[in-house]
Amino acid sequence: MTAPDDRWVEATVRVAPADIDAVADAMRDAGAEGVAIEPALLISDSADFAYEELGAPALVRATFPLALTRAARRALRRHLDALALSAPLPRLRYAEVGAHLWASEWQRFYHVQHIGKRLVVRPSWEAYTPQPGEVVVELDPGTAFGTGQHETTRLCLAAVERVMAELDAPDVLDVGAGSGILSIAALKLGARSARAIDVDADTPAIARENARLNGVAASIACATGSLEGAWPWHRAPARASADLLLCNISSTVVLALMRACAAALRSGGIAILSGFIARDADEVRDAAIAAGLRPLALDAEGEWRCLVALR
Repeated sequence: MTAPDDRWVEATVRVAPADIDAVADAMRDAGAEGVAIEPALLISDSADFAYEELGAPALVRATFPLALTRAARRALRRHLDALALSAPLPRLRYAEVGAHLWASEWQRFYHVQHIGKRLVVRPSWEAYTPQPGEVVVELDPGTAFGTGQHETTRLCLAAVERVMAELDAPDVLDVGAGSGILSIAALKLGARSARAIDVDADTPAIARENARLNGVAASIACATGSLEGAWPWHRAPARASADLLLCNISSTVVLALMRACAAALRSGGIAILSGFIARDADEVRDAAIAAGLRPLALDAEGEWRCLVALR
């Protein structure tokens, strides 16, 4: 869908860290063509880009087609007010912007990141010389989730690096793959194959292109699909076909898919589950145990959590 004259309306609002996912999802439900999240950062004064994320509200930017009527804006506000949020939302601010600004502005905040002991996430437009032993994932996320900037992505990447040292050429299943960053990292760390699925029909092409950039396109299958529905390459959901399962979406989705995730793992396989905050950690862990998984670790970064569990 293209806005008239290549112009858009941008809605911005500051959101408490615990409410970011809910507000961003509500913006997409209301018709936003893209949603960007700018966390509150403390930037260093050194030449190298370095920052610390603060616990302050983040700025959520949602870009809508130009024809966003006043009635639509009121409906969006009612939808947001109906959410069960940890803190009240301030007034939304609207501004007309050019599409080219929305498409490129966020890149100013996306730089090379070092995650875990060996992983490096490099934006495709930035140069980087790897150090001995480093594994570099080159990424152009486009409109898909998964840049390595969000806490849950970093938690999952660090967990992938850690468990890959214990697994022998595993087959990977990436549920809600987005940009494909987790699958690609697993493949570059020694996985034999990966299947990356997402309910968003636009993301498989992005994941495939990122796999090509990283030289692992031959080892990954990217498609639209869900564990709850029929696979694009099977008549029924796969059972006990993965040694490493990755699911970084939200607490609601992780809980809903927990039994399907467990069933997709072979005996001895490992699940890395994230997208939930501290207050939901006990519920996610209990659901994993009920599904036949044994928790191995609960990693944390800020309010976000990542559960690593064994089948």
